[in-house]
Parts: sequence; structure tokens; C-alpha cells
Amino acid sequence: MKELRKYQSFNSVTEMDKSVQQYIEKYNLSERDLTVLWKIASYSCKFVGVSYLKTDTLADLTGYVRRTVQRSLKSLAEKGIITRHSQYKPVKGGYSASITVINPFESHLEESQCEVAEEPTPECIEESPAHTDTIISKTKSSNNKTYVAHELGLAHLDAIGVPTQFSIAALPYLDVQAVYKLWSKVQMAAKKHAPDLVDTVEIAVSSVRASVLASKVKRVRDFTGYFYGVLAQKLSTAQRSLKCRLFNFLQ
Repeated sequence: MKELRKYQSFNSVTEMDKSVQQYIEKYNLSERDLTVLWKIASYSCKFVGVSYLKTDTLADLTGYVRRTVQRSLKSLAEKGIITRHSQYKPVKGGYSASITVINPFESHLEESQCEVAEEPTPECIEESPAHTDTIISKTKSSNNKTYVAHELGLAHLDAIGVPTQFSIAALPYLDVQAVYKLWSKVQMAAKKHAPDLVDTVEIAVSSVRASVLASKVKRVRDFTGYFYGVLAQKLSTAQRSLKCRLFNFLQ
């Protein structure tokens, strides 16, 4: 335990969650890396930012094969999001599970400033990302659609099992196919990040709203990826809260 404590990188879980969210906003993380990162964060609460999960355990928790998890850990480490510390056990005559540390986002600030300084021209900075244009143009075009068309979209999504509340929140910005794709991401993320949570609709709706807002004011390159990152964070937080309440009740 003392070995883990010396690597603690945050003062609170809130601080850790904030850094993870900032990493999501800075990097275009794949769904694989998002899932592994949030699973690491979920098991880094006792000594905040530090976990002692074996690769095989991470594979079981995320549903990925061992090699996929290894590639994800390498990707996250190369970006500086996590640091892996190998532990040598002389008694056992070899290495045990590595200690994984989530690095504070502040450690990236100096590097980020260097990257900004190397940007070619102001014109490139002002250029709007393609996906933001997609979201905004969908919003404009939706104003020209009839009430009947909107109702048909709701009816279709309802028929294939998408909750009405979620459809209402997403349809003004996305077409029916995109809304269905987002809901499938919700179902997938819930199994991985909040298996004990019964109702995920409210969290999914708030994640859609947060992602739409971010697409209008930030450089969101991949709306679906950004949405999944926000969703994973909210679900992981809800799962931790649920476990804490259950633990307190049992005591």
C-alpha cells in the first residue's frame, strides 16, 4: 500500500475526473482508449490516480482481448496520459503487475503551449472543424423540416427501441441513423462503465447536450467519439457513487 501511495497524482477523484475529461477534449481518443482509460480511473480511487490492475484483469473488465488492452495502454502512455511503473519482486523472481498512474493534465500545459506556438497561421486556427459544421448545418436544416417529418423520426426511433426522451434531445441536431448509432453507444458504454445502473437515459441526454454545446464552441473533430467520452465519464461517476451508497448501506 505504501508503494501505491507514493505515486498518488491527485488530491481528489474530482480532480482526476477533470484531468481525464481534459485529455478527452485535447486528444481524439479511440473508443478503445476511452474505455480502457475510464476503467483505469474507476479503479484508481483509493490512492487517487493510481491503480494496480493486471493486463488480464483490464481485459476482463473492458471485454477486450489482452493484446488490444496492451496496445491501448501503449497508446495512452505515448500520449503522456498515463505512466506505467514495472514492479520487480525479488522473492517471486520476476515482474508483477505494473502500477498505472494517470498523469495530471497540468503536466501537459507546457507541451501544449509549444504545440500552439508551432501552428502555421492564424487562418488555420480560425478554420471551423468539419464536424462542427455538420452539427450546425443540421440544426439550420432542421428548422425547415415539417412537424410531420420530425414526428416520423420519433416514431421510427421509438419502434426500434430508442427512448423518446433521448430521441427528442438528439433529433434537432442529428438524423435518425446518427441518433440510433449514438443510442447503441449508450448501451455499449453502460455495460462497460455502469453495469449496475438501471436507468441511463438521463445521463445519455445530458451527454448529448454537452456534446452539441462543445461542437459549437470547441474544436470537436469526432462528435461520436466526444459523446462517448462524456458519456463514459458520467457513467463511471454514477457507478462509483452507486457502489459507495451500497457500501455505506451495508455498513
